[in-house]
Amino acid sequence: MRLDEKHPILISILFNIVAIMVKAAIFSNTLSRAVYSEIFHSIGDTSNSLTLYIGTRASRAKPSPRYPFGVGKALYLSSLFSSIILGGSIFYMIIAENLRIYSSAEIHVIASGGHLYWLYMLALSLFDTATLILSVKMMRAREGRSIVLAPLVLEDLMGISGNIMASASLILSNTIADLVFSSVIAFITLAGSIHIGYRSIEALLGHSAPKEVIARIVKISLSIPGVVDVNDVKTMLIDPDRYLAIVQIEVKEDMTIKEVEEIKEEIVDSIKKNLPEIQYLILDIVKPKEPAKSYVSLLREIKEI
Repeated sequence: MRLDEKHPILISILFNIVAIMVKAAIFSNTLSRAVYSEIFHSIGDTSNSLTLYIGTRASRAKPSPRYPFGVGKALYLSSLFSSIILGGSIFYMIIAENLRIYSSAEIHVIASGGHLYWLYMLALSLFDTATLILSVKMMRAREGRSIVLAPLVLEDLMGISGNIMASASLILSNTIADLVFSSVIAFITLAGSIHIGYRSIEALLGHSAPKEVIARIVKISLSIPGVVDVNDVKTMLIDPDRYLAIVQIEVKEDMTIKEVEEIKEEIVDSIKKNLPEIQYLILDIVKPKEPAKSYVSLLREIKEI
């Protein structure tokens, strides 16, 4: 069976739900603040995986007259709301509470059995490792889009680091160390939440395609006989890992309409073949104008993206 990008996401959701229940049971027996932070960490991971799943489903919906470019950006909208809710919860329920406990010298006791529970916490890292390996394997084999799987890889890496720190806290069974590990886990989760929110805002604003893709469009266009120059390339994200490109090119002034149409068809076919992420392509073909070799300055600007 050929794996689809939704499979590691669904596995991640299942594993995180199990992890939440296991961590809640460990916390009820140890009262470890680090484990408490890890519960929220897993809730955040579950929320992130759910938004990724929603996005993969929405991005496959057919365009309609009302939404001519599809509704794939629903991924980023739900992801943004998720990151805001998670970030606020982490700050109020973990970071602020840890500061209150520390400043009031309130002592919470980690149960003596904590040195055994660390094995369960560490075992949970196997879940994250499994989805991490699967996601990386699919990305390398180009069986899944990096825009979907890359956040899952980040989620797994943070999950592994959080579980290791919570395990260390249970082994030490020290109140101060527990508060420190709890706060570090909270800040790691908060950093991940901010990253996801920033990525979502960029996507909703319609950021450009990667500079490598834009440069490739310029080079492909210039490789077609009859093309004199590439004046401008504008790209915009319209769907997860799918872009709209508007390219203005110059052709020889003495060319016939038929020759221009042939060049247009060749450019479109070549770009669509070599750059499948360009879903929509608009060509603006004009006569040569000053300054010459505009593509030189255009490629220079692309490097600064």
